[in-house]
Amino acid sequence: MKGYILKDMTWPEIEEALKTAKVAVVPIGAQEQHGRHLAEGCDSYRAEAFCALLAEKSYPHVVVAPTVNYGISPHHMDFPGTISLRPETLMAILEDVVSSLKQHGMKKFLFVNGHGANSSAIAVASEKLAREYDVEVAHTKFVDAAKGVIQEHIHSEHFGHACEREISESLYMAPHIVRKDLVEKSDMNTDTFAYKYMNNDFVKVVHQFKDTTHNGNLGDGRQGSFELGEKIIQTALDNLSTFIEDFAR
Repeated sequence: MKGYILKDMTWPEIEEALKTAKVAVVPIGAQEQHGRHLAEGCDSYRAEAFCALLAEKSYPHVVVAPTVNYGISPHHMDFPGTISLRPETLMAILEDVVSSLKQHGMKKFLFVNGHGANSSAIAVASEKLAREYDVEVAHTKFVDAAKGVIQEHIHSEHFGHACEREISESLYMAPHIVRKDLVEKSDMNTDTFAYKYMNNDFVKVVHQFKDTTHNGNLGDGRQGSFELGEKIIQTALDNLSTFIEDFAR
């Protein structure tokens, strides 16, 4: 078995894996609109696929827990199909995952996030769980491990959601979720207060996503490609697998 994925394993297989696996990796995504050209499970698909690649690259030192397929998405609720968790719900789920896996001997956890709005709750949960459960916890929004590639190749003023970056990552890891014939540039809602401050460095305005984009996406998805997705994901994998080598010791 090249990569330990808990949901695909039997308990005797897991028992054997835990003899070498030191880090439990938890993918976290969302169920929310991604414009007209990406399936609403985009963040979950990407997080899960990335963690499967990470499990293979870091074998036999990690096990990957089942994906948390819901996230914090109230700002997307104007679009049909979005399902949002409360921050405290996501934190409670992560606590239950850590509590359960600790009973099986896991003492190190890496939360791998595919949805930016989850980040604050994951950070708070990580602090709480590390201290209350006497475990080691790290967390990452996995594309942050490829910032250099993103800065070099993406030039849209606003990007980060159903944009050329997410389309590229999806083309590389989950091409079936991309509606290639519907890919379009964002239709920004430039007349709103939220738009005026959406990229501000010193203040964040709570808003609905429709206050910034009419069609639900940012950037220019037409600029996305399999090749760019490969560069982003492989760079992130290299950096995070190096981290796991240190973390697993």
